Amino acid sequence: MAVPAPARRPAPRRGNRMPAVLPALGLPVLGAIADELLTPGPGTPYGVCAVLGAALAALVSTPAGWWWVVSGAPVVTLAAAGGVDYLARGDKYHGAGLGTEGLKLVSGQFPWMLAALAAALLAVGVRKLRTRRSRRG
Repeated sequence: MAVPAPARRPAPRRGNRMPAVLPALGLPVLGAIADELLTPGPGTPYGVCAVLGAALAALVSTPAGWWWVVSGAPVVTLAAAGGVDYLARGDKYHGAGLGTEGLKLVSGQFPWMLAALAAALLAVGVRKLRTRRSRRG
């Protein structure tokens, strides 16, 4: 006599969730490009986009992805600014200018890197509080 196979439960549907990589990378890159078109070098509009991208990525990511979003926020912020700045002013990044421009870029982006990190941590904290409250009742 054959034993029936256990019934499979269907996988839970997640709906149409945005992948966290879209705001994490997309907003800083778009902000840097827009800022480069408006002013020379990454400035406040770029920084705001980088901070919003980190926060939005933390809000849409899964709990397993929070570590990646939080730890990657400063790196993505600097990489987006550096990449767009290099594409716009690549001639300055040769020889001794590489170190000089690199240091200027890192020192100029450091506050935005910290702000993106703080925004991602804040978004994770908000998500944790919301899940705790929803479990209570």
